[in-house]
Amino acid sequence: MNKITHQTTQRLQIHGNGLFSKDEVTVSINKAPANTGIVFILNGKEIPALVDNVTNSNRNIVLTKEEESICLVEHFLATCSLLGINDIKVTTNKNELIFNDGSAEHWQKAFLKLDFCNKVIEKYELKNSIFLKSQDKEIVAIPHSGFKVSYFMDWQHPLLGKKFVSWVPCDGVEILLKARTFATKEENDYFGMSESLLTLTEEGFNKKLNHPLEPLYHKILDMIGDLRLCGINPLEINMHVIGFKSGHELNVEMAKHVRATLAVAQ
Repeated sequence: MNKITHQTTQRLQIHGNGLFSKDEVTVSINKAPANTGIVFILNGKEIPALVDNVTNSNRNIVLTKEEESICLVEHFLATCSLLGINDIKVTTNKNELIFNDGSAEHWQKAFLKLDFCNKVIEKYELKNSIFLKSQDKEIVAIPHSGFKVSYFMDWQHPLLGKKFVSWVPCDGVEILLKARTFATKEENDYFGMSESLLTLTEEGFNKKLNHPLEPLYHKILDMIGDLRLCGINPLEINMHVIGFKSGHELNVEMAKHVRATLAVAQ
């Protein structure tokens, strides 16, 4: 569980479990001047949360600046987007963020202790549709009234199979923030985390799902976090993003295109 050791209205320090290091990770979150964006700091090196700094998006998002890299930032960025958090500096003592149970709920609880949260209002218009494809995976962003995100899953497993879900802000952020990452037993065994994380076996999940569609809602959480790398809170953009079996790699490509499109439009 997370532990908060220092808190003011401008700064929060939080401790929790890492996934890769297996050590306690300490994260300090500080308010920053307007237009700073979200900036991670490791060993004194600032790493802005922008798509240009993504060096790996295979299984999670890795951001790099010169010799320093930080990973597992997507859940944090999704929480910032859902709670309307901008202009912060995030210092970590490890090259990863706190992972806990694989959801983003611990970040929500931390932020709600601060006055960082703001109401999210659509400010940007996606003028043209964007279609991206990689093998059997696709992601699409189309102009829309308000922000909406949808995901289609097609897993070769009787418990999952083909499923579809959509989310809009009026559905509430809780269903996304509580949605835990999941993986097969083989994948979670690799990290020695099969018991503590949501693990899919031949018989089903090792833990009770928070919602029958929790795996899909977690995919949407990831999409929102990945899209934040465009430099703008995706919830502020009037668009409908639809993922078809897409993952971090295609999500990041979409963030690149959205960033380029909005830069041209402005």
